[in-house]
Amino acid sequence: MTRSAVAVVSFAVVAVLATAHPAAAAPTCNRVAAKSAILANTHLRSLWPILKQGGGVDMVYCRDLTRDGKRDMAATIFSGGTAGDTAWIVFRRVGAQWRLALGHLKAYKVSLVFKRGGDVIETQPIYKENDPNCCPTGGFDHHRFHWNGKQFVLARRWHDKSLRP
Repeated sequence: MTRSAVAVVSFAVVAVLATAHPAAAAPTCNRVAAKSAILANTHLRSLWPILKQGGGVDMVYCRDLTRDGKRDMAATIFSGGTAGDTAWIVFRRVGAQWRLALGHLKAYKVSLVFKRGGDVIETQPIYKENDPNCCPTGGFDHHRFHWNGKQFVLARRWHDKSLRP
């Protein structure tokens, strides 16, 4: 067998092996992947109508939130109206798939911040009676979630006047 024939055969073997083991490949982390992961998960059924009728995946964050050396995927879901982001989810990578790790499906104008070590902080405005949609006067509720090696747990909860925790 000539050197060029060996090279062609070697390349073909590598190509077959690469496609034969898709579990080794990291899943894509983007809006399309987040939407697909949500629609594939029956626990997130309440988000399906939002994704199909005007709302959608807003922000996607790709970082290691579970401290396992693998990139996880967090996403906020926008309502399609003035409510802004009304839900958020975190998926962790298991093989070549995304598995739901945390989901907050009922929110209003929620925002996320990520701290060193992978903690996720959810912030929501508090509206007082007669507050316009633009301008909450009740401050902000913050919830900090920490991965304990098996799941995300609520590590801290507080209220203050600052949007940023």
